[in-house]
Order: sequence, then C-alpha cells, then structure tokens
Amino acid sequence: MAAREARKPLTPEDFGRFLRWLSNTDALAVQEYQVIRSKLILYFVHKGRSDADELFDRVVDIVVGKIESCETCPSPLAYCYGVARNVWRTALREHDPDALENDVPARQSFESRMREQKLTCLDRCLGQLSPADRDAVMGYYQDRGHSKIEIRKQLANGLGGANALRIRMCRTRKQLHVCIVECLKRSAN
Repeated sequence: MAAREARKPLTPEDFGRFLRWLSNTDALAVQEYQVIRSKLILYFVHKGRSDADELFDRVVDIVVGKIESCETCPSPLAYCYGVARNVWRTALREHDPDALENDVPARQSFESRMREQKLTCLDRCLGQLSPADRDAVMGYYQDRGHSKIEIRKQLANGLGGANALRIRMCRTRKQLHVCIVECLKRSAN
C-alpha cells in the first residue's frame, strides 16, 4: 500500500469558507452540510468502505482547496459527489492497485454478496416464525396472476377475512424486517 501524505487539519476558517460556499445563511449552510455528509458517507458505505468518515473528510479538504475555482458551481452536492468518486477511486487504488481495471465486477460481486446475505438472513428469520405465520407468509407471496389472487382469497377465508389477512401480513412483515436488519448487523461485524 502506498504511503499517504499526512492530511493537514481543516482550520475553522476553512470550514467556515466551506459553509459559506454551501449557503449564505448559516442555518441553511449547516443543513446542506449535513445532507452532503450523510449522502457521501452512504455513498462510501455502498462502495464497501469501512473508512467512510475519513474519506468524507478528504472530500471536504479537497473541495475547500478548490472553492475559488468552483465559486459559481450550480450544485455543491453534485460537485462533492464528483470529488467523492475520485477520492473513492484513489483510496481503492491505494488498497489494491489493480482494483480499478474493472470496478463493475467488484460492485456486482459486492451486490451479489449482499443479496446472498439478505437471503440467508431471510431464511433464518422465516425459521424463527411460528409455523402458522411462516405458512401464511409463504402462501401470501407465492405464484402470480390469478393463482396468486385465489391463494390470497383462501388465506383470507382461513383467517376471517381480507382485513385480518392484511393485518397479519403487516405484523409478520414488520417482525421479519426487524429480524433481518438485526441479522445483517450481526453479520457485518
């Protein structure tokens, strides 16, 4: 891994200049900063980076250094995204010099791993449901078209009506969602 040059800490004056670039109104500037920060950190996390906060700080450092050249930038968020993309590519290159040859398969690989992990968690969480709830969910989401309608009518008749079925599915989906989120958190650690 290539040694990175030590980052000079951002001074309060530089940060103030960055906020004024975002908006002339203090409250709007802080709000815009928070939006940009959350979106860029999410961007880095989706790219599979565990050092998203540090990468965001690099983006701000670069943007502060270039504020004069982009004074009339129509969208600070778009400009920051462009810088973030370059920062991500640089960080990726520092970690693995050959990684950028074709980053599409890497992203697809990450997405397929995430999809596989979600399916594993779904299976695990379905196994934790009562047999009646598990059968109801599996029946509710099987088939398509007319057969799907018929299956849902049968489920509704067995539960006391369509409204009872909707309520049960809503509660079961919520239970599954909480379980899957917890499972994904555990597997990320």
